[in-house]
Amino acid sequence: MKRIYASVILSLYCLCAAAGDRGTDSLAFLNADWQIIGLKKGASAAYAGIRMFDSQQSISVIRYPGRRFRTRLVHSPADKAGATSRIAEEHGAEMAINGGYFNMKELVPCVYFRVGKEVYSVTDTSEAFRVNGVVGLKDRRGKRIGVRSCLPSQYQDIAGKWHSVMATGPMLIEEGMILVPEFTSPDGKGKGTDAFNDRRHPRTAIGHDGKGNIIMVVIDGRHPGKGDGASIYETALICSFLGMTDAINLDGGGSSAIWCEDTGVLNHPSDNKVFDHAGERTVPNIIGVFR
Repeated sequence: MKRIYASVILSLYCLCAAAGDRGTDSLAFLNADWQIIGLKKGASAAYAGIRMFDSQQSISVIRYPGRRFRTRLVHSPADKAGATSRIAEEHGAEMAINGGYFNMKELVPCVYFRVGKEVYSVTDTSEAFRVNGVVGLKDRRGKRIGVRSCLPSQYQDIAGKWHSVMATGPMLIEEGMILVPEFTSPDGKGKGTDAFNDRRHPRTAIGHDGKGNIIMVVIDGRHPGKGDGASIYETALICSFLGMTDAINLDGGGSSAIWCEDTGVLNHPSDNKVFDHAGERTVPNIIGVFR
């Protein structure tokens, strides 16, 4: 596939919303040597290594017009679990990203997960510190993705309105507003539970730009000097730089993986501790994109 560089990243991806004390980071993002690959039906994949946030960021993105594709929550638990790329290929997807939080021993979701009328799991109380929203499909055909704040007590409010729903979080951006603070611990060092928010880890997020485009992003981490990872606030900023008006965090860490049929795994998953494309973790669900 033809690779297109920084001259077109402005029109395809950068609506750099952040300014002020983050202006330098948004300029670094805008001026990065983006490698962009055109995919089918107006979709595109992109990758850049960027020096920003006083760290080295390794960012992979897939952007596609939602109404030209079918998006699905793919449930593949227990003995059906596998790498994001494998599940995507087995189900005939063209693009995919890893899904939500799960029990790593049993390989089943540990958050509310419903496809059609079938509820496969509910949100465990241990996830309450980070699960405050949902991503879902508003219609059976998977043409309209929804991302919104939602507490467990509100799941039934959308049960009859959306076809498929997965709880996840934290919610990063809603109606153009970044919802997460720069630091959640008083000293900004990310101790205890706050380490999830404040420390840099691999991250996965999904959202839309308010114009019908769905954007999936993975930020590599645990690769010092190549992909340092991002805090939750930095993840929200990157989503904002990508033009997302609504965005939510998905499972990250070793689960973070983004794939498309034309390129294979785009990012550098961390489970093998090598900065390559082979370190995917076994997961029980993905968000798949189909023609």
